[in-house]
Amino acid sequence: MAGSMPSLSSPRSLETLLQMGQQALERRDWPQAARVFGQLVRAEPTAVQAWLGLGIAALEQKRYRLAQQALEQARCLAPGDAYVAVNLAGLLRVLGRSAEALPLALQASALLPDEPLVQLNRWLLEQDLGGLETAAEGYGALARRWPRLPQAHYHLGQVRLVQGRLAEAEISLRQALALQPGDDAAHQALVGLHLQRGEAELALQRLEAHRLQRPYDGYDLALRCLALRNLGRAAEAAPLDATGAWLSAQRLEQAPEGWSSVSAFNAAILAYVRQHPDLGEHHGQATHNGRRIENLLENASGPIPPLAWWILERLRGYLEALRQRPHPLGRLIDGALELRGWAVLMHAGGYETPHLHPSGLLSAVYYAAVPEVVQRLDDAAGNLCFGVPDPLFPLTQPLPAQAITPEPGLLVIFPSWHWHHTVPFSSAQPRLSLAFDLFPQVPAP
Repeated sequence: MAGSMPSLSSPRSLETLLQMGQQALERRDWPQAARVFGQLVRAEPTAVQAWLGLGIAALEQKRYRLAQQALEQARCLAPGDAYVAVNLAGLLRVLGRSAEALPLALQASALLPDEPLVQLNRWLLEQDLGGLETAAEGYGALARRWPRLPQAHYHLGQVRLVQGRLAEAEISLRQALALQPGDDAAHQALVGLHLQRGEAELALQRLEAHRLQRPYDGYDLALRCLALRNLGRAAEAAPLDATGAWLSAQRLEQAPEGWSSVSAFNAAILAYVRQHPDLGEHHGQATHNGRRIENLLENASGPIPPLAWWILERLRGYLEALRQRPHPLGRLIDGALELRGWAVLMHAGGYETPHLHPSGLLSAVYYAAVPEVVQRLDDAAGNLCFGVPDPLFPLTQPLPAQAITPEPGLLVIFPSWHWHHTVPFSSAQPRLSLAFDLFPQVPAP
């Protein structure tokens, strides 16, 4: 709830507004914080803390362009402020610009030597830039200085896991879990460690124990399938991971009201995305060589609301058919559902690495623009592929290949826990996909 804003006629009013913004940040009310700090910077353009607060709120909302503008303005006003530096470094890291972020992190690290999370940020950037052993030494130093800092143990364990130093990785990951028992990332890394060792039975035992806490966690569903298949129990995994049985491909046959054709509708989507203020370079997560809008449905207009409505109806129909399927999803589909969306505009050479959407129930991708080379049936370039997991989670018996050749107007629906990736392509034409996750707001008993 936004509440009323004070008048800005006096310094006391400005101070009151700053306190309101800080309180909104503390309770993680990012929209309210952005509104308050936005009003404050318009009234007092030299207020560093207001620009910083606006940048933090926008970053949490994934409004990356606004976050960058705000944090860079704060940096111009206060180039020596350590908190501005560390937050700008964090944003640049999210945007895949770790080389630009590292000098800022080093500055913040020197100014705030007793802030463990500031120090941690420095070593994360070193890791991003390929300095695995340098980062590991840094995480080890953090763990010795702050032995109860779970993130230091986790990241040290993750580096050792990537390096194949599994005994060391296990010690650090178990310590991270001992300090923070609910750490899903450390739990998943330990499952990956067991799978790399060929200890599928131990991986399965850990997953079964964790399932008591998170019965519908997407990562656990996916990793359970890998463990079962590695144990030769493919029949038990198949109801969960047989992509061919779950995959649904549909086409938008008729444009929504207001557009003369599907082609015109897709052209409007492409224009909307290209002009969106939050479209920006983003190399985090699975995307490489692409620009993204992370908050596609927030304040959406033009062709996006009718597209989202059409996709939500398709997802509801999919779930309705699911009621008869012997799967835990059937117990989640009663109650309120929430749709979240983002857009990915790929450059030439763009691709997505194997990943899944662990928080979602169902995922969907709609193709609004597809290069001609990608639409060719005799070439895998730009295809959407299923069944290949992240290399940290080895699968000894590969799943049957499943691939979709994108085309404009195509909608693909699949369970959010299914591994998927895309194949790099070369073309000057745009490849625009709009992705959606469906979340159950109120799980059925």
